[in-house]
Amino acid sequence: MLAASKDTLVAGLKQNALMLRHKELEYYVERYSNITTQASILAGFAFDSLVELEIPSNVYESRAAVVTIYYIAASCTMALSLYTVCVSSFATVYGHRLALQGPTGSVDRAVAVMMKQRTGIFVTFGVAMVFLVIAAIAMAWIKMDFAHCNEDGTGCKVGNGVTPSIVTGIFVLFFVALVWKHQNMKALFKIGAANMVQGDVRLMASTTEVGSSE
Repeated sequence: MLAASKDTLVAGLKQNALMLRHKELEYYVERYSNITTQASILAGFAFDSLVELEIPSNVYESRAAVVTIYYIAASCTMALSLYTVCVSSFATVYGHRLALQGPTGSVDRAVAVMMKQRTGIFVTFGVAMVFLVIAAIAMAWIKMDFAHCNEDGTGCKVGNGVTPSIVTGIFVLFFVALVWKHQNMKALFKIGAANMVQGDVRLMASTTEVGSSE
């Protein structure tokens, strides 16, 4: 009777410990799902800019370097955003599958793998945003600096650069403010390594070790 009661207690502890680990898994799944949506939007912006933007021939001649920077930055934005979407989706799908259908200890392994992929995914997404800002600045110098156009809109000559300079300043201020705010909020919400609480649980019941990976 005592043995049966002990087995029941241990089974309950295992289930509760597994639920804690499952909450941690869902935390990473939700984060990756959110960043997948945002990266998809960035990829859409980059694709539209590559397809829809019409660059006048005189800009190719006068500002060839700006046009080159624009295409490179927009292409990098699209590539990095798609990479973020794919890797985040892989981590979510395969992580859920491993935790649900894997052998004993699969939940711990799924959480560990998803945690390991976190830095790479967020860095890639951040770099994609940097290239998006660069592409937007280059677009300003391509589309917003015309003067002395004909009545039909043709024969436009490159202007003095006042408008794109203002737009460039706006984007630079936006990027600086974004980086500063990120670092500020990161510091406000920082959790020290010694105070970090995770979902793994280990309990010793006589000679029986109870853990979330069981």
